[in-house]
Amino acid sequence: MFSAKKVILLTALLAALAGFSQRTNAQVIVVDSIIDCITATIADGNADSLATFFNKRVELSLPNYTAISSRDQARMILRKFFMIHQPDSFAVAGENQYPGGFFVIGTLNSGDHRYRVSFLTKQQSSQQSVYQISIEE
Repeated sequence: MFSAKKVILLTALLAALAGFSQRTNAQVIVVDSIIDCITATIADGNADSLATFFNKRVELSLPNYTAISSRDQARMILRKFFMIHQPDSFAVAGENQYPGGFFVIGTLNSGDHRYRVSFLTKQQSSQQSVYQISIEE
């Protein structure tokens, strides 16, 4: 049968595995909620809220504009874009996870215009940060 020592070791192992799966599930929920928050700010056209998820430097690509910008510059440029092209809706078409981050693509509707929006995140310290965002006609 099992000795008391084996039972204790097996119990400790099961407890550690249970804790590991809980952390993994919590991390997935946090990442999903961050992605949901980012997509919601795009749908709202809220550049100020969107910028809170930006890395210090953001690769920004818009119609007639491409640059690596600071978080504040990117916020101001997107604020102007959203003022001119106020979003009606944003629908995520797909998302993929890659080591250390996520790639999300979707369609932004603004009046008679449809834009393809994509963004890349990567892990920065304890959170996912947007380091690339593209809006194409």
